[in-house]
Amino acid sequence: CRVEAAVHKSRSGDASGSGWQVCVTCGQGFTGQMRMGLAEAWWGTVQDLDEASEKRQTAGTILASRLDEMGRHAESEAMARELRAVQQRMPRPDSLAVMYTAKILGDALLHQEKNTEAEVIYREVVSMMHERFGAEDPSTLGARMALGNVFTSQDKFDDAFATFQDVRAIQQRVLGAEHVSTMATTM
Repeated sequence: CRVEAAVHKSRSGDASGSGWQVCVTCGQGFTGQMRMGLAEAWWGTVQDLDEASEKRQTAGTILASRLDEMGRHAESEAMARELRAVQQRMPRPDSLAVMYTAKILGDALLHQEKNTEAEVIYREVVSMMHERFGAEDPSTLGARMALGNVFTSQDKFDDAFATFQDVRAIQQRVLGAEHVSTMATTM
């Protein structure tokens, strides 16, 4: 299959990035390390494109995400910052790309224990996702959980508890108390 199809059209039950995924185009299985190679290969194919092109922005976002998944947090941070700099110069950047690039940057910062900056970024992500998807969307709730994790890392336990409690209340109302996401929400 083509690299783009493998990167865009994969499915997995393992959100950690370390397990197997299967390409829905050809059925081939691949590990996190293989996905990293695919992302790097795709990134190499878009280098001649305009830095603001959607294809290059998408490839960069996927590579930054894969770098973070593979524990290469400083490289992920650098890639996300580069993408954000380009997005800020664009007259009308794609709001989804801006959101997901910011989330990847927040993840990389959190993994490097740069908690103060991660908090600022995650607050931005939560605001964008809330505006775009609404307060009850799983993406918004996931971003709020990440913000709660930052609060925990900063010993802001009252803020963390309030955030987790609010997310859990929404999950219970929308998904039900027995849903895996609701049960996974810690307080």
